[in-house]
Amino acid sequence: MLGKITLGVFFLLLVWGNIVAGLKAGLACPDWPLCHGQVVPPFRWDIYVEFSHRVIGAIAGILLLLLSINRFKKYTGAVKAIPSVALILLLIQVTLGGLVVLLHLPVNLTTIHFSIALIIFSLVIFLDYFDGDRNKPDFNNRSFNNAFLFLSILIFVQAVMGAYVRHSNAGLACPDFPKCLGYWIPPNLSGIVLIHFIHRGLAYLIFTVFLVLAFTPIIDRKYKKKIHSVLGLVILQIMLGVGLIHSKLFFAITAVHILVALFILYILVTTWYSANRKTAI
Repeated sequence: MLGKITLGVFFLLLVWGNIVAGLKAGLACPDWPLCHGQVVPPFRWDIYVEFSHRVIGAIAGILLLLLSINRFKKYTGAVKAIPSVALILLLIQVTLGGLVVLLHLPVNLTTIHFSIALIIFSLVIFLDYFDGDRNKPDFNNRSFNNAFLFLSILIFVQAVMGAYVRHSNAGLACPDFPKCLGYWIPPNLSGIVLIHFIHRGLAYLIFTVFLVLAFTPIIDRKYKKKIHSVLGLVILQIMLGVGLIHSKLFFAITAVHILVALFILYILVTTWYSANRKTAI
Protein backbone atom coordinates (compact mmCIF):
# COMPACT_ATOMS: atom_id res chain seq x y z
CA MET A 1 0.00 0.00 0.00
CA LEU A 2 2.83 2.43 0.86
CA GLY A 3 4.34 1.83 -2.58
CA LYS A 4 1.06 2.59 -4.36
CA ILE A 5 0.48 5.76 -2.35
CA THR A 6 4.05 6.97 -2.99
CA LEU A 7 3.73 6.26 -6.70
CA GLY A 8 0.41 8.11 -6.86
CA VAL A 9 1.87 11.17 -5.13
CA PHE A 10 4.81 11.21 -7.56
CA PHE A 11 2.35 11.05 -10.47
CA LEU A 12 0.59 14.09 -8.99
CA LEU A 13 3.89 15.89 -8.32
CA LEU A 14 5.07 15.60 -11.92
CA VAL A 15 1.72 16.64 -13.37
CA TRP A 16 1.41 19.55 -10.94
CA GLY A 17 4.91 20.70 -11.83
CA ASN A 18 3.81 20.83 -15.46
CA ILE A 19 0.78 22.91 -14.46
CA VAL A 20 3.07 25.32 -12.59
CA ALA A 21 5.18 25.75 -15.74
CA GLY A 22 2.09 26.06 -17.95
CA LEU A 23 0.68 28.85 -15.77
CA LYS A 24 4.08 30.62 -15.66
CA ALA A 25 4.02 30.39 -11.86
CA GLY A 26 7.50 28.93 -11.40
CA LEU A 27 8.83 32.12 -9.77
CA ALA A 28 5.69 33.01 -7.83
CA CYS A 29 7.78 32.02 -4.80
CA PRO A 30 11.02 33.86 -5.65
CA ASP A 31 12.95 32.53 -2.64
CA TRP A 32 13.76 29.09 -1.24
CA PRO A 33 13.16 27.17 0.99
CA LEU A 34 10.71 29.79 2.28
CA CYS A 35 8.14 31.49 0.07
CA HIS A 36 8.19 35.29 0.26
CA GLY A 37 10.17 34.85 3.45
CA GLN A 38 7.37 32.90 5.14
CA VAL A 39 6.58 29.27 5.91
CA VAL A 40 2.97 29.96 4.88
CA PRO A 41 3.03 32.63 2.14
CA PRO A 42 0.47 35.40 1.51
CA PHE A 43 -2.56 34.38 -0.49
CA ARG A 44 -2.37 34.88 -4.26
CA TRP A 45 -3.44 32.29 -6.80
CA ASP A 46 -0.07 31.95 -8.57
CA ILE A 47 1.83 31.82 -5.26
CA TYR A 48 -0.31 28.92 -4.09
CA VAL A 49 0.02 27.09 -7.40
CA GLU A 50 3.79 27.07 -6.86
CA PHE A 51 3.55 26.63 -3.07
CA SER A 52 1.26 23.61 -3.54
CA HIS A 53 3.92 22.04 -5.73
CA ARG A 54 6.45 22.45 -2.93
CA VAL A 55 4.04 20.91 -0.41
CA ILE A 56 3.33 17.93 -2.68
CA GLY A 57 7.08 17.56 -3.21
CA ALA A 58 7.68 17.49 0.56
CA ILE A 59 5.00 14.83 1.03
CA ALA A 60 6.45 12.79 -1.85
CA GLY A 61 9.92 13.04 -0.29
CA ILE A 62 8.73 11.80 3.12
CA LEU A 63 6.85 8.89 1.52
CA LEU A 64 9.90 7.95 -0.56
CA LEU A 65 12.06 8.00 2.58
CA LEU A 66 9.68 5.63 4.38
CA LEU A 67 9.33 3.37 1.33
CA SER A 68 13.10 3.23 0.78
CA ILE A 69 13.75 2.27 4.41
CA ASN A 70 11.11 -0.47 4.13
CA ARG A 71 12.56 -1.90 0.92
CA PHE A 72 16.16 -1.64 2.13
CA LYS A 73 15.25 -3.93 5.02
CA LYS A 74 13.55 -6.45 2.71
CA TYR A 75 15.90 -6.51 -0.29
CA THR A 76 19.01 -8.67 -0.38
CA GLY A 77 22.24 -8.45 -2.34
CA ALA A 78 23.09 -5.68 -4.79
CA VAL A 79 19.43 -4.70 -5.16
CA LYS A 80 19.63 -3.07 -1.71
CA ALA A 81 21.40 -0.22 -3.53
CA ILE A 82 18.19 0.79 -5.36
CA PRO A 83 16.42 2.46 -2.39
CA SER A 84 19.72 4.13 -1.43
CA VAL A 85 20.14 5.52 -4.95
CA ALA A 86 16.55 6.77 -4.88
CA LEU A 87 17.23 8.74 -1.69
CA ILE A 88 20.51 10.16 -3.01
CA LEU A 89 18.73 11.34 -6.16
CA LEU A 90 15.98 12.82 -3.99
CA LEU A 91 18.55 14.92 -2.10
CA ILE A 92 20.08 16.07 -5.38
CA GLN A 93 16.61 16.89 -6.69
CA VAL A 94 15.72 18.99 -3.66
CA THR A 95 18.99 20.93 -4.01
CA LEU A 96 18.42 21.47 -7.73
CA GLY A 97 14.86 22.61 -7.02
CA GLY A 98 16.21 25.38 -4.81
CA LEU A 99 18.84 26.38 -7.39
CA VAL A 100 16.23 26.47 -10.17
CA VAL A 101 14.27 29.07 -8.19
CA LEU A 102 17.26 31.10 -6.98
CA LEU A 103 18.79 31.19 -10.49
CA HIS A 104 15.44 32.16 -12.08
CA LEU A 105 14.61 29.00 -14.03
CA PRO A 106 17.68 28.47 -16.25
CA VAL A 107 16.73 26.24 -19.19
CA ASN A 108 19.42 23.58 -18.82
CA LEU A 109 19.01 23.26 -15.06
CA THR A 110 15.21 22.99 -15.23
CA THR A 111 15.56 20.27 -17.86
CA ILE A 112 18.04 18.35 -15.69
CA HIS A 113 15.66 18.81 -12.76
CA PHE A 114 12.87 17.19 -14.78
CA SER A 115 15.17 14.40 -15.99
CA ILE A 116 16.10 13.42 -12.44
CA ALA A 117 12.42 13.56 -11.49
CA LEU A 118 11.66 10.96 -14.19
CA ILE A 119 14.51 8.73 -12.99
CA ILE A 120 13.21 8.93 -9.41
CA PHE A 121 9.71 8.17 -10.73
CA SER A 122 11.05 5.02 -12.43
CA LEU A 123 12.79 3.97 -9.21
CA VAL A 124 9.57 4.50 -7.25
CA ILE A 125 7.87 2.18 -9.75
CA PHE A 126 10.64 -0.35 -8.96
CA LEU A 127 10.15 0.01 -5.20
CA ASP A 128 6.41 -0.40 -5.62
CA TYR A 129 6.59 -3.31 -8.07
CA PHE A 130 9.18 -5.31 -6.10
CA ASP A 131 7.73 -5.33 -2.60
CA GLY A 132 10.39 -7.70 -1.29
CA ASP A 133 7.79 -10.15 0.01
CA ARG A 134 6.22 -12.11 -2.83
CA ASN A 135 7.70 -10.06 -5.67
CA LYS A 136 11.48 -9.98 -5.69
CA PRO A 137 13.86 -8.72 -8.39
CA ASP A 138 15.92 -11.35 -10.19
CA PHE A 139 18.39 -9.81 -12.62
CA ASN A 140 19.76 -13.22 -13.49
CA ASN A 141 16.43 -14.16 -15.03
CA ARG A 142 17.05 -15.38 -18.59
CA SER A 143 13.62 -14.15 -19.70
CA PHE A 144 14.95 -10.58 -19.36
CA ASN A 145 13.57 -8.56 -22.26
CA ASN A 146 15.88 -5.74 -23.36
CA ALA A 147 13.36 -4.45 -25.89
CA PHE A 148 11.29 -2.82 -23.16
CA LEU A 149 14.38 -1.25 -21.64
CA PHE A 150 15.14 0.35 -25.00
CA LEU A 151 11.52 1.51 -25.41
CA SER A 152 11.52 2.97 -21.88
CA ILE A 153 14.71 4.91 -22.64
CA LEU A 154 13.21 6.16 -25.91
CA ILE A 155 10.15 7.53 -24.08
CA PHE A 156 12.39 8.99 -21.38
CA VAL A 157 14.46 10.87 -23.98
CA GLN A 158 11.30 12.19 -25.65
CA ALA A 159 9.86 13.36 -22.33
CA VAL A 160 13.10 15.16 -21.46
CA MET A 161 13.16 16.71 -24.92
CA GLY A 162 9.58 17.89 -24.34
CA ALA A 163 10.69 19.57 -21.12
CA TYR A 164 13.54 21.27 -22.98
CA VAL A 165 11.07 22.48 -25.62
CA ARG A 166 8.87 24.00 -22.92
CA HIS A 167 11.61 25.65 -20.89
CA SER A 168 13.37 27.04 -23.97
CA ASN A 169 10.06 28.57 -25.16
CA ALA A 170 10.15 26.47 -28.33
CA GLY A 171 6.61 25.14 -27.96
CA LEU A 172 5.23 27.37 -30.70
CA ALA A 173 8.38 27.62 -32.82
CA CYS A 174 6.49 25.53 -35.37
CA PRO A 175 2.99 27.06 -35.14
CA ASP A 176 1.48 24.78 -37.81
CA PHE A 177 0.95 21.02 -38.18
CA PRO A 178 1.90 18.65 -39.76
CA LYS A 179 4.31 21.05 -41.47
CA CYS A 180 6.66 23.42 -39.67
CA LEU A 181 6.53 27.04 -40.78
CA GLY A 182 4.93 25.81 -44.00
CA TYR A 183 7.70 23.29 -44.78
CA TRP A 184 8.17 19.60 -44.15
CA ILE A 185 11.77 20.48 -43.31
CA PRO A 186 12.22 24.20 -42.53
CA PRO A 187 15.11 25.85 -44.45
CA ASN A 188 16.34 27.72 -41.36
CA LEU A 189 16.62 24.72 -39.07
CA SER A 190 18.31 26.23 -36.03
CA GLY A 191 17.61 27.65 -32.58
CA ILE A 192 14.17 27.01 -31.11
CA VAL A 193 12.86 25.79 -34.47
CA LEU A 194 15.45 23.00 -34.44
CA ILE A 195 14.57 22.12 -30.82
CA HIS A 196 10.87 21.89 -31.65
CA PHE A 197 11.53 19.97 -34.87
CA ILE A 198 13.64 17.33 -33.07
CA HIS A 199 10.82 16.81 -30.58
CA ARG A 200 8.36 16.27 -33.45
CA GLY A 201 10.77 13.98 -35.24
CA LEU A 202 11.12 11.82 -32.14
CA ALA A 203 7.33 11.63 -31.88
CA TYR A 204 7.10 10.33 -35.45
CA LEU A 205 9.88 7.83 -34.74
CA ILE A 206 8.16 6.56 -31.58
CA PHE A 207 4.85 6.18 -33.43
CA THR A 208 6.58 4.23 -36.22
CA VAL A 209 8.40 1.96 -33.77
CA PHE A 210 5.23 1.02 -31.88
CA LEU A 211 3.23 0.65 -35.08
CA VAL A 212 5.79 -1.85 -36.38
CA LEU A 213 5.93 -3.71 -33.05
CA ALA A 214 2.15 -3.89 -32.86
CA PHE A 215 1.74 -5.66 -36.19
CA THR A 216 4.86 -7.82 -36.48
CA PRO A 217 5.94 -10.97 -34.59
CA ILE A 218 9.10 -9.31 -33.22
CA ILE A 219 7.63 -9.01 -29.72
CA ASP A 220 6.46 -12.09 -27.81
CA ARG A 221 2.68 -12.58 -27.89
CA LYS A 222 2.38 -12.16 -24.13
CA TYR A 223 3.56 -8.56 -24.52
CA LYS A 224 1.34 -7.67 -27.50
CA LYS A 225 -1.45 -6.16 -25.40
CA LYS A 226 1.05 -3.86 -23.73
CA ILE A 227 2.35 -2.70 -27.12
CA HIS A 228 -1.18 -2.10 -28.42
CA SER A 229 -2.03 -0.10 -25.30
CA VAL A 230 1.09 2.02 -25.67
CA LEU A 231 0.43 2.56 -29.37
CA GLY A 232 -3.03 3.90 -28.51
CA LEU A 233 -1.52 6.23 -25.91
CA VAL A 234 1.15 7.40 -28.39
CA ILE A 235 -1.59 8.30 -30.90
CA LEU A 236 -3.44 10.17 -28.13
CA GLN A 237 -0.19 11.92 -27.20
CA ILE A 238 0.36 13.10 -30.77
CA MET A 239 -3.22 14.42 -30.88
CA LEU A 240 -2.60 16.28 -27.62
CA GLY A 241 0.59 17.71 -29.12
CA VAL A 242 -1.42 19.07 -32.04
CA GLY A 243 -3.96 20.43 -29.56
CA LEU A 244 -1.18 22.22 -27.70
CA ILE A 245 -0.15 24.04 -30.85
CA HIS A 246 -3.68 25.08 -31.80
CA SER A 247 -4.52 26.11 -28.22
CA LYS A 248 -1.30 28.13 -27.86
CA LEU A 249 0.01 25.82 -25.10
CA PHE A 250 -3.13 25.78 -22.95
CA PHE A 251 -1.98 24.65 -19.51
CA ALA A 252 -4.68 21.97 -19.02
CA ILE A 253 -3.64 20.22 -22.23
CA THR A 254 0.00 20.34 -21.17
CA ALA A 255 -0.98 18.66 -17.89
CA VAL A 256 -2.79 15.85 -19.72
CA HIS A 257 0.15 15.61 -22.13
CA ILE A 258 2.61 14.86 -19.32
CA LEU A 259 0.10 12.54 -17.63
CA VAL A 260 -0.16 10.39 -20.76
CA ALA A 261 3.63 10.36 -21.08
CA LEU A 262 3.90 9.10 -17.50
CA PHE A 263 1.38 6.34 -18.16
CA ILE A 264 3.35 5.26 -21.24
CA LEU A 265 6.56 5.18 -19.21
CA TYR A 266 4.81 3.31 -16.40
CA ILE A 267 3.53 0.59 -18.73
CA LEU A 268 6.91 0.10 -20.39
CA VAL A 269 8.93 0.14 -17.17
CA THR A 270 6.62 -2.28 -15.34
CA THR A 271 6.67 -4.61 -18.36
CA TRP A 272 10.47 -4.52 -18.28
CA TYR A 273 10.45 -5.18 -14.52
CA SER A 274 8.05 -8.11 -14.99
CA ALA A 275 10.72 -9.91 -17.01
CA ASN A 276 12.96 -9.72 -13.94
CA ARG A 277 10.51 -10.89 -11.34
CA LYS A 278 11.01 -13.83 -9.02
CA THR A 279 7.76 -14.72 -7.28
CA ALA A 280 7.98 -16.35 -3.89
CA ILE A 281 6.06 -19.57 -3.34
